[in-house]
Amino acid sequence: MTNGRLHNCDIYKVARQCGVKLFDGHLHSPTSRKPFECYCKPTVREIGQANGEDHLRLVFMLMTGTKSNASELYADMMRAVSSVLLRNPSLVRSPSLVSDFNAIDLGSLRRKAKSMNCGIPTTHVLRVLIGVRFFRPIQGDLIDMLSGEAA
Repeated sequence: MTNGRLHNCDIYKVARQCGVKLFDGHLHSPTSRKPFECYCKPTVREIGQANGEDHLRLVFMLMTGTKSNASELYADMMRAVSSVLLRNPSLVRSPSLVSDFNAIDLGSLRRKAKSMNCGIPTTHVLRVLIGVRFFRPIQGDLIDMLSGEAA
């Protein structure tokens, strides 16, 4: 969903603006991980270069809106959030986007996605699970849902 060109992106500056600390992956310890710590610099760089600093900033801001969600700065979750935003540009303009994201327990969602063992990357499962949270049925879908005909 990019235009093919790489953006200049200072991932350290963007992370700092969002209160996120970037660390090298080899320093990661699941038992000592704290909120606002991110150990997936290659993914952060990939998202920033592909989509720009503003997009990366939005991904960080949405993922760190609550302390518990700020503990979920994993590569699969970051890719999923980024993808949902890119594929649904109307979400970015939604006045309730931040509060809607804060209402999602990203940790619980990630654990569910991993335990589903769907045979596809966890990122893809997360994209669907997050996307469903923001699905707004069109008029026909709503009528089907109300009449009980929705699958």
